[in-house]
Amino acid sequence: MTGINGKRLLCYIILVAILITFPYFFTRKTPPGYIIGGDTLVHAAIARGISLGRNPFLDQTYNVYPNWYPFFYHFLVAGISWVFGFSIEKSMIMLQAILAISMVPVMFHIAKELWGDNAGIAAASLSLMLLTAHIYPNPKELAPLLGVLSLLYFIRRQWIVSGILMGLAMWTHYALVLPLLGLPIVVGILKGEKRALLTFLIALAIFSPFIINALIHAEAPPHIEDIYRFWETDTLERKLISLLPPLYLIPFLGLAMINWSKRRETAVTTLLLFIGLIWVARLSPELLKPFGIKLWSSRFSGLLPYIYTLLAAYGLSAVGASSRKMATMFLIILFLCPVAGALNFWNSIREDPFVKVSGVDFSRYFPGEHFLEVREWILNNTCRDDTIATSEEAGMMLNALTGRPIIATMYGHGNTFLDNEQRRKDLKKLFTGDCNEKKLVIEKYRVKYIIIEPFVYERWGQVDMSCVASPVYRIGNVTIMEVKK
Repeated sequence: MTGINGKRLLCYIILVAILITFPYFFTRKTPPGYIIGGDTLVHAAIARGISLGRNPFLDQTYNVYPNWYPFFYHFLVAGISWVFGFSIEKSMIMLQAILAISMVPVMFHIAKELWGDNAGIAAASLSLMLLTAHIYPNPKELAPLLGVLSLLYFIRRQWIVSGILMGLAMWTHYALVLPLLGLPIVVGILKGEKRALLTFLIALAIFSPFIINALIHAEAPPHIEDIYRFWETDTLERKLISLLPPLYLIPFLGLAMINWSKRRETAVTTLLLFIGLIWVARLSPELLKPFGIKLWSSRFSGLLPYIYTLLAAYGLSAVGASSRKMATMFLIILFLCPVAGALNFWNSIREDPFVKVSGVDFSRYFPGEHFLEVREWILNNTCRDDTIATSEEAGMMLNALTGRPIIATMYGHGNTFLDNEQRRKDLKKLFTGDCNEKKLVIEKYRVKYIIIEPFVYERWGQVDMSCVASPVYRIGNVTIMEVKK
C-alpha cells in the first residue's frame, strides 16, 4: 500500500466519509442543536456578531468586554458567510461538513509522516469511527485537527510551526488544547530540549490577546455554571472510564506498545507522554478538591481519541507483510471500518434528541414565539447594537438569529467572566419591578426594545411595561415595544 495505491485508498476512505455524513448534513434545515438552550445558538451568535462587523473582542451576546470564547472558529463561519453570501446557519453546516471530511486526510497525513503509508491508511480508516465528533457544529470539531497537526510538527522539531498551530488551536478551544500547551514544558524539562519551549512561547504569545482581554475586563474570576450538575456526577470512576481507549482499538494499541518497547521511537514516546498529560489534567479535580478548587476537566480529554487512533495506526503499520496479515489489514480498511463508522455515526444521531430537531422546519420549533417574523422585524427596524430585553429563552434565540445584544441568557450559557446571575436578577426587575426599577435596568443596559412573548408570560405572568415603552409591532401573542426616550 504505497505510492498511488495509498492515494487511491485514501480517496476511497474520503468518499466513504462523504457517503456516511453528507446525507445528514444536506437534510439539516438549521444547524444541529439550533434550539433554545443549545450551545449551537451561542456559536451562531458569536459568528453573526463578527459578520456584522462588531469588535470580536466584545462578548457578542451582551456587547461588552470581554469575549469569553476564543473566536477563530467563528471567524471561519463568518468568513464563509461573507465570501459565498450564505446565511450564518448555512455557513455553520458547510464548515461542519468540511471539518468532518478534513479529519480523514489530516489523520492520514500525520500517521504517514510519522510511520509511512501503511500507518497513514490505517489512521484514515480508523478515523471514520471519530465522525461522531462532527454531529454538532462546534469549535471542538476544529481544535483537535489543529492540535494533532501541531503535535506532528512538534515531534518533527519544527517548533515555530508547531507553536503557530497550537496558538490557533487555543484560539479555537483553549480548554481542549490546554494539556497540549504543557507538552513543550514537560519535554523541555524531562529531555533537556530547551528549544521545545519555543513552541510554548509562540502559542502563548498568539493567544495572549485573549488572556489580556479577559484579565482587563473580567468582572470576577472565571465561573462555569454547572448546567449538568457536573460537580456531582463527574465521579472518579467516570473520569477513569472516560480516559480508557475504545475496545475496538485495544488490540491495535497492544501491537503499538509491543513494537514501541522494541524500537522506542521518539514519535510514539511523545504521544505516550502527551496521553499522560491528558490523564493528569482529567484527574486533576480529584487532587484539587481538598483545596476547594473546581475544574470542569472533561474538556481536557478532547484530543485523547485522536491520539489513541494514531497509536492504533502505528500498531497496525507494524504488522508484517505476509499475505494473510496484509489481507486482514485490507479487510479492516476496505470493509470493517466503513461499516462500523457508518453504524456508529448514524446510531449516535438516532439516539440524540437535539439533533432530530434540526431536520424540522424552523417555524415549527416554537410557533407561538413567531421567531422568524420577529427576526425580520428586528433586522429591518433596529440597529446592530440595539439591546433587546426579553426572556432568557427567547433572548438566546433572537441573539443568534439577529446578532442583537440582550440582557441575560440561559443558565449555563453565559460569559464565564461576567456576573450572569446579576444580569438575570436585573432582567426579572425589568419585567416585575416598579417603574423606577424598570428605568434603572433600561439605563444600565441601554435597552432600546422590549419583547413580551410566551416565555415572559410563563415566567412572570402578565407584565405591564407601559410606563417605560410603547408597542410598535404585534403578532399573535408577541409584542415588541420601543423604550420611551
